[in-house]
Amino acid sequence: MVVAPYLAVAIGGSLGAVSRYLVTIMAQNTWGIKFPYGTLLVNTIGSFLAGFFLIVLTGRLSAEEPFRLFLFTGFLGAFTTFSSFAAESLFMFEQGYWFKLITNILVNNVGSLSMVFIGTLVAKYVLLGHQDPI
Repeated sequence: MVVAPYLAVAIGGSLGAVSRYLVTIMAQNTWGIKFPYGTLLVNTIGSFLAGFFLIVLTGRLSAEEPFRLFLFTGFLGAFTTFSSFAAESLFMFEQGYWFKLITNILVNNVGSLSMVFIGTLVAKYVLLGHQDPI
């Protein structure tokens, strides 16, 4: 059995989980707990990073499989959190917090999709210099 892929995922996952915890604590200390800002931040930041590295690691800087597993499956998999987003949305639904619920769903989904796209554009801009990335 080859250990490198499992080790790459484990190390990336532990770093991603700790990073997610730190971002969540920072968001709670900054903006309070009335809205899940921590979840929104990790999902949108993680989406940007996924888009960025998707282009960078398939462009000029190709990466070996263990590093891709470390970054995407491990770090970003643990850093971002669809399950927390879903649980927080369900709580808002059950409490009748309709505006927060709709805002949470829209901002997480539209924000995350937009950030993947922006991440790819930034990566293309970085790799191509000042040429038009689109």
